[in-house]
Amino acid sequence: MGAATVLDVVPAGARPSHDDILVVAIGSDPVGLEPADNRAEPIGSEIILNVFDPLVAWASDTDAEPEGRLAERWRVSADGTRYSFVVREGVTFHDGTPLDAEAVRFSLERTRRLNPYMRASLDALQSITVTGPLTLDFELSRPVPFFLSLLAQPQSGIVSPTAVRTLGRDFSTRPVGTGAFRVDRYVPDVGLTLSRNPSYFRGASRLSYLVYRVIADASTRRLELERGEIDVCQQNAQLSSLPMADILSFRRNPDIQVIEVPSQIMRQLDFNNRATGRPVADLRVRQAVAHAIDYDALIDGVLAGTVDRAFGPLPGSNWAFDPSMRDLAPCFDPAQAVALLSEAGFGPGALHLTLYTFEGTFWATVATFLQSCLAAVGIRTTIEQMEFPSLRALHVSGRFDTALDGREPWYNDPDAHLTIGYLSTLAETAMTFRMPPDPAMDGLILQAQVETDPSRRKALYATLQARLLARLPAVYLFTNKVIVFARRNVRGLVVKSTPPLSEYWGVFKEARSG
Repeated sequence: MGAATVLDVVPAGARPSHDDILVVAIGSDPVGLEPADNRAEPIGSEIILNVFDPLVAWASDTDAEPEGRLAERWRVSADGTRYSFVVREGVTFHDGTPLDAEAVRFSLERTRRLNPYMRASLDALQSITVTGPLTLDFELSRPVPFFLSLLAQPQSGIVSPTAVRTLGRDFSTRPVGTGAFRVDRYVPDVGLTLSRNPSYFRGASRLSYLVYRVIADASTRRLELERGEIDVCQQNAQLSSLPMADILSFRRNPDIQVIEVPSQIMRQLDFNNRATGRPVADLRVRQAVAHAIDYDALIDGVLAGTVDRAFGPLPGSNWAFDPSMRDLAPCFDPAQAVALLSEAGFGPGALHLTLYTFEGTFWATVATFLQSCLAAVGIRTTIEQMEFPSLRALHVSGRFDTALDGREPWYNDPDAHLTIGYLSTLAETAMTFRMPPDPAMDGLILQAQVETDPSRRKALYATLQARLLARLPAVYLFTNKVIVFARRNVRGLVVKSTPPLSEYWGVFKEARSG
């Protein structure tokens, strides 16, 4: 579907101009087009953001608090366990039915029941009680300082109860929300057409249509962006590739914008911290691996400055990041690495590690670079790339010593990194750092999780960062930048880091001259 046929995606009889249609290239078919189906899949989540509204939303990464979206206002009890919301009056779903408090309760209860991701995310939520036509209370079993951030996730979008009951299973591909765009057509493996919601309560979008096109091949996406046949090329979470060549090329192209923002996406070399009796159980071995890595060459050379250095368990863009981590983090020191290995009883070539990682050129590039760094200090490394399900099973079962891994939180809070990753009681439940039992560390993590005073909470996370870095459960490598390519005439695009998804309500295209 090139520029000459882009109008084929709009309904018969409609004749919008090229500047009324925004075409977004995506690398694969979207998964999870509505909140109850979505397990934090990036493409489906972005579509949800444009079709549905949550109660609250983050307008930008720099805001201290989320803004009201379907919630007009709210208050929180002194102990942080009750949230009382007032829903906006006069808002309607795409099917014309009114939004009310019961629709909010229905939607979130339905999503919690059907979506295991949201059931876990909102585990502290005990009840939702409708107290009036436009008012409702949320009761929590414990304080959750980031509860509003959980309600701002795409998976917390509010659905039309009437459409759910009427459409049944078809709701998953014909979702109905209150958002700036509504779904007109979805063709699997081809794309989606969304049209403007003229009754949107924040005002109608300047775009008539938002079109998502599935273009699996990266070189095809690049060519079509250069020709103007697509307007935006999302990198999503850059799980399997990092388009360094595209970035360098597009930076020289006056018709293309290269939008880069820091993110919460962490990339690190995990150690199996429950591998008792194995070489990586020795802190000196872990320190030697950390000192063997040339971080500047990786970041500025191999990855062409498209990432930022990670200095500890939290990315530098996180509000709880402790700047002292920059001085405490291991530096590139091959001589120190060799000395530590010798002290641990490993001479040149005596230590052999298997480095497991995901499939894809991005992970292969990073793994090969680490292999060369480790070889320079006498550590032999074998790289094993695996499909995600197999790697996840290997990781969770603990059948590894080292593995390249990453974390991509869906809300900007240190809890999204530290609780899941480092709480020892969760060590064998997911792809964690497999921390050994440690009541003191666990207690500190749980204390920070529920602390409601921001300054005390930040201090707790500073203590946690220092203690974790001293134990070195991983070598913290870098944080990806969120990178989006767009045509020069695309305006109003706000790229957020957590999650790295875009809303297109405020986006428009400058009219082309000539």
